[in-house]
Amino acid sequence: MSVPDVLNVSFGGSFSSGNTYTAATGEVMGGTVTRRTGAESLDPARGLVLGGGADGVTFQPSTAISGRSFLIETAFTPAATQGGLVTVANVGGAIFGRCNGGSLQYGFTVESGGVVHSVPVPSSGTQHVLALACEVGSGGATLHAFLDGQRLPAAISTDVAATWSPEIGLGNEIHPPALQQGLNGSIRQVRLATFSGAFNPAHLQFARPVVSTASVGFDGAIGADGNYEPEPSVVGEPEPARTMPVAAGESVTSLVAKASAIRPDARQVAWQRMEQTAFLHFGVNTFTGLEWGHGDEDPNLFQPTGLDTDQWARTLRDTGFKLAILTVKHHDGFLLYPSRYSKHSVASSSWEDGKGDVVRAFVTSMRKYGLKVGFYLSPADENQYLDGAYANGSAHTPRTIPTQVPGDGRAGRDLPQYTLTASDYGVYMLNQLYELLTEYGPVDEVWFDGAQGRIPPDKVETYDFPSWYSLIRSLAPQATIAVSGPDVRWVGNESGLARPDEFSVVPTITKPNGTPDYALGYAAADQGSRKALLAGRDAGATELAWWPAESDVSIREGWFYHPEQDPRSVEQLTDIYYKSVGRNSVLLLNIPPDRQGRFDDRDVTRLAEWRAQLAADMPRDLAREAQATGDGVSPQAAIDGNPDTSWRNPGTGTLTLRWSKPTPIKRLSLGEDIRFGQQIETGVVEVRRPDGTWQQVATFDAVGQRRIMTLPTAVTTTELRLRITQSRAKVRLATVSVY
Repeated sequence: MSVPDVLNVSFGGSFSSGNTYTAATGEVMGGTVTRRTGAESLDPARGLVLGGGADGVTFQPSTAISGRSFLIETAFTPAATQGGLVTVANVGGAIFGRCNGGSLQYGFTVESGGVVHSVPVPSSGTQHVLALACEVGSGGATLHAFLDGQRLPAAISTDVAATWSPEIGLGNEIHPPALQQGLNGSIRQVRLATFSGAFNPAHLQFARPVVSTASVGFDGAIGADGNYEPEPSVVGEPEPARTMPVAAGESVTSLVAKASAIRPDARQVAWQRMEQTAFLHFGVNTFTGLEWGHGDEDPNLFQPTGLDTDQWARTLRDTGFKLAILTVKHHDGFLLYPSRYSKHSVASSSWEDGKGDVVRAFVTSMRKYGLKVGFYLSPADENQYLDGAYANGSAHTPRTIPTQVPGDGRAGRDLPQYTLTASDYGVYMLNQLYELLTEYGPVDEVWFDGAQGRIPPDKVETYDFPSWYSLIRSLAPQATIAVSGPDVRWVGNESGLARPDEFSVVPTITKPNGTPDYALGYAAADQGSRKALLAGRDAGATELAWWPAESDVSIREGWFYHPEQDPRSVEQLTDIYYKSVGRNSVLLLNIPPDRQGRFDDRDVTRLAEWRAQLAADMPRDLAREAQATGDGVSPQAAIDGNPDTSWRNPGTGTLTLRWSKPTPIKRLSLGEDIRFGQQIETGVVEVRRPDGTWQQVATFDAVGQRRIMTLPTAVTTTELRLRITQSRAKVRLATVSVY
């Protein structure tokens, strides 16, 4: 249930127009907010910061609320030291909530014929929510009050005060004689809304009441219409976790608090820090010229006359790649290793007398040259549809893995066994995953897409993703599961381009087959900002999750090798790098081996040229030659080159780099210590002019693992200043590099 908001702000905007507040994107402000003294400030981590005394802000609604039913919710944090009488919120000079000594008082003013109630004052240094709902009736008004979701005794007034002042005071009174009643502390969010009819606790958003009627005195009824939603919103600092639930109607303050507390798993941190990975599309399609095979190809077509996986590994190592993913099986179903469960594999080719094993050669070479190993096992399988288990309509029932077959070669061995729910085809996939993860390990990534076979629409295979995930977690706990998987998401295109502001925390839903999916759809241009969190909530998101983006693209037009195609230009590849790695995404670049089983010389040359261009763009890190000072703790840690140390600040702050001589600057690279989440939302880059003033040269929004900025024109300076202007919580900036 919703009621119309007149005001709903988290103070993520600015006082850029003198003392008048300018709202942030997604905030509701049907009127004008004005600060009283000019000393009131904004802090992304705390909201509106007040120093007591005369501090405070007033809200002048565009439409008066006199004589109407309304509610006001205020999320506030009191400091330890307060004045004698401290106002949290005041509506029209007639309704108030304030702290007075050891009590929280609320009610109608005496002039309005009201009653004042007192309850123990909330603790200092902790965020609380005070909610006051004035329900106007023919005989007067009832003030429903809640503190941190607990219902307090109602206050009754026979005078609804039709002459209330139209102003609302936040953090202070509105009457001039009482303007020394300011709150010392902060207000994180405030919401003013009108409603009609009887008040329902479901109207509240910030801290909804708990369900237990006995403990909070609901008098045996929850809401007037029986539609009360028990799911609470969270205000404050939730315990860190990789995912958090989303409640219907949850406030932006609550969503941001949750997003700030979401943390990646160790495998996700290791994956994001690689930044640049490779895809190797190789198989029977290499020899047929198809991108998507039919499944009935003769395995003997597979004849790589000069397979050289060492050349693959050397080339990848020398051009900055950290991991390579091999297409062990594409949609046609042809397997690059001899599986016990299919004849459609290299074992049925005369290549290497039927004893060839591309997977074995691949993993040996990658590890020899220091690269991590990933496998792509397509869920789609045209061969198994033609002559096998794919989409055969079998039930999803408990199955034992591995399935022993004649001539298995594993009889008598003490093999770990698993009982997992699967269809006949699900068992086929599980058995092959078991082979790959027990006989070719350790494996660092398993890559699935969501493709269905090109089969009649009444023949659909429901993939057993939850069982596949479970087996991978058991046999390769260090492996990330991408892209139809819980660890890594597809960026949404095959051009290698991340969003300008790519967040690792996004709202998600779960598909019926058990896979996570975008709540906003993969094509949405904004996935993780405050506005996107609210949009995700409204789109039915069930969770916020750490689900970072992988940007995939091929060095050629096709994914498999086609001799007539040329590689992309150096300029194109460089642009892709800055718009993937430089936008908090991992680049997955496909380099397809040719029909010999080698990388084409043109591709090898282009990769070397690309690497040289990046080295020319970003040679030595000039930040390592600077002295760092700034707010917070350990500013020098931001430029020490160690990703595990960081400059720490409470949420906003300034970091200044100084050089002993004028230094030319063209590019900057920033990176958060993502082990502690992704927090930065906006910031500014400035340089010192010769006349001593500061010149803004760049702005930035989301940072995450890495944000690379190229200045429109190079500047020369002795000082550079970074200002974090908005964040979700405490910031840990691990890397600042200058080129």
